[in-house]
Amino acid sequence: MPYALLVVSCSCLGWFVRDWTLFLLIRHARHQQDVKLKSLMTRQRKPFPFQGLLTWLEEGLVLFRKSNLLEKYLMYLSRLIQRMGREDLRPAQILAYQILAALGGTIIFGLLAGSPFLALLAFLLGASFPLLWLRDKGLRREKSILRDLPNALEVLSLCSEAGLSLEQALDQLLKNAKTGPLHDELRGILEQTQTGASRKSALEAVSARLNLTDFSIFAISVIQAEKFGTGIAKTLRQLSLTLRDKQTQRAEKAVQEMPVKMLLPLLLFIMPVTFLVIFGPLVLQFLQP
Repeated sequence: MPYALLVVSCSCLGWFVRDWTLFLLIRHARHQQDVKLKSLMTRQRKPFPFQGLLTWLEEGLVLFRKSNLLEKYLMYLSRLIQRMGREDLRPAQILAYQILAALGGTIIFGLLAGSPFLALLAFLLGASFPLLWLRDKGLRREKSILRDLPNALEVLSLCSEAGLSLEQALDQLLKNAKTGPLHDELRGILEQTQTGASRKSALEAVSARLNLTDFSIFAISVIQAEKFGTGIAKTLRQLSLTLRDKQTQRAEKAVQEMPVKMLLPLLLFIMPVTFLVIFGPLVLQFLQP
């Protein structure tokens, strides 16, 4: 009898330990999955300078939000931020940076130079610097996407020809491709489809946010291929060739526009210095008695 009780007790204890072990393993696996998902969904961004002062200026700008002109300007800043691809930025922050840069430049140049004209020029340059920064970042991001898109479509077509679906091809591309703006946008499409969104809605959302003709063509081609049941691999390969030709045409156009863009610096900076070096000694000789 004591041996039977011992066997039953050991069996119950083993069953209890097994259940708790499985429970802890499942909790650990879910925790690891949540951490991985959060690391994929959140992008690490550097903190902005003057965060406390920006918050104070944003709270002050709320009082003027009823202005129609200010609302239109904030919408314009929102479009620039959307082109830049920084979801953590807000239009009010850019406006606050403009106010800081304009006032700081005006005070510094007004005190050092003592010239109202230089102070006004510093005010205008300080107010326009955040806008120029946004436009430059947005243009660089768009150029990077347009440059990497043909290669990405070619890789996707090869994966589709190997029998993978578009989502599996995107997964393979993201695992092996270098990080960049296009990598982030394609990762967003894959994450949306994995969370239950349709392929059409994910492509249309990214295409509307980017507002790039080449990416819109890619989204429409994939949607039409899925709708009519045509092969995605052939469509993507033909589209990659077409976009590569457009890329070559853009490069040729940029080369042809280079002499026109160099004309103004040539006339303003290079030619006067050249004439001064060549004819300066002659003028000095004629002026000497």
